[in-house]
Amino acid sequence: MTEDPAIQAAFGPAPSNIDLTASEISVNNGAVIAMFCLAAVLVILRFTARIFLRNALMADDWAIIGALICIGATTGLSVAGGTTGSGKHIWAVKLDELMALYRILYSYTFLYASACTCTRLSILFFYKRVFSPLERPLQVALLFGGFLTLSYPIIVWVTMGNACKPVSYFWTQFSGTEGHCINVTQFFFAAGILNMLNDFVVLIIPFPRIIRLQMSVKKKSAICAIMAVGIFVCIASIVRIHYLSEFSNAIDVTWLMGPVFIWSTIEPSVAIQSIGISSHRARRPHNGSEQGPHHGKRTSGRGPTFDFGLEQMKRKANDDEIGLTNCVTVGPNGNTYPSNASVSDDYGHDQSIAVHSDFVQSSSRPSF
Repeated sequence: MTEDPAIQAAFGPAPSNIDLTASEISVNNGAVIAMFCLAAVLVILRFTARIFLRNALMADDWAIIGALICIGATTGLSVAGGTTGSGKHIWAVKLDELMALYRILYSYTFLYASACTCTRLSILFFYKRVFSPLERPLQVALLFGGFLTLSYPIIVWVTMGNACKPVSYFWTQFSGTEGHCINVTQFFFAAGILNMLNDFVVLIIPFPRIIRLQMSVKKKSAICAIMAVGIFVCIASIVRIHYLSEFSNAIDVTWLMGPVFIWSTIEPSVAIQSIGISSHRARRPHNGSEQGPHHGKRTSGRGPTFDFGLEQMKRKANDDEIGLTNCVTVGPNGNTYPSNASVSDDYGHDQSIAVHSDFVQSSSRPSF
C-alpha cells in the first residue's frame, strides 16, 4: 500500500510490524450501532408504557429524548468517521481523509457533551420525582449534581470553541497551515476524568435516602437494578479514560479513535438503559378511575387522556407515581393519614373519613 507523503511527514514512516491493510471499521460500526439501537428500543418501550398507562410525560422523559437524539448524532458521526479513516492505521489514511476525520471529531465533542448532560439531567429529574417530597439534604445534593452536570458541557463547549486559532486549524494542522492549538488530547483526558467524577456523584446521590426507605422486595430489587447498571456507566467511563490516555500519547491516532468512539457511545447509552429499567416496573394508578376495565367503579366511560406532560403542572406535592415514598397528612387530632387516603372535604366539621370500597362479583353455574 502506498503511503501518503504528507502523512509520513507528519507522523513518520510506518513501523515494519504493522499491517496497513488491517481495519476495525466494521467492528467499530457494529458496536456503536448496536448500543444506539438498544438504547432506542428501551426509550420506545418507556414511552409505550407511558402512553399505555396514560401517564403524563415528565421532565426526565423529555431529557431522555434529547439524550437519544444526541446519541443518534454521535453514532452517525462514528460511522462517518469510519469512512474517513477511523479504525485504520494512520499510514493507511490519506491527508484529505485525516482532515475530514478531525472535522468529525471536532463536532463529536460538542454532541458527546450534550448526550452526557441530557442523560444525567434525566437521572436527576427521575430522582426528584421518585423521592418527592425532597428532604433538605437531598435537595442540596440534587442542586450540586445539577451544577456539576451543567458545568461539564459548558467547560467542553467553551474550551473546544477556543482550542485552536483559527478554529479550522484543528483539522488543517496536518496540512502545513498556520495557527496554534492547545494540547487538545490532554484536554480530552482531563475532561474524561471530570466526566467520570460527575457519573460517580450522580450515582451516589440517592443512596442515603434509599437506605432509609422501607420498601417491598420488588421495589428494592428495582432500585438495586438501577444502581447496578449505574455502576456500569461509571465503569464505561473509566474504560473510556483508558483509551483517551492511550489516544493522547499515540502516533497511530486513527486506529485508537475507534475505541474512543465506541466507549463514548456506550457510556450515555448504558445511562439511558439504567433510566429505562425504572420505567418498565409495574406502576399502579392512584385513582379508581384509572383501574382496569373490570374494576367496580368509574367516574366516566372514558379514561384520562394522555397530555404530553401538561398534567404535571396540576400534580400535588405529595404525588408519587413510582410509589417508593409515602407522605402522611396530619389531622386536627394529631392522627396521620397516608397520601393515598380519601379524606372528606368537610373533615373539620364532622371529624369523619369517607371510605369508598369497590368489589367485583363473579359467579359460575355447573354444567349439566
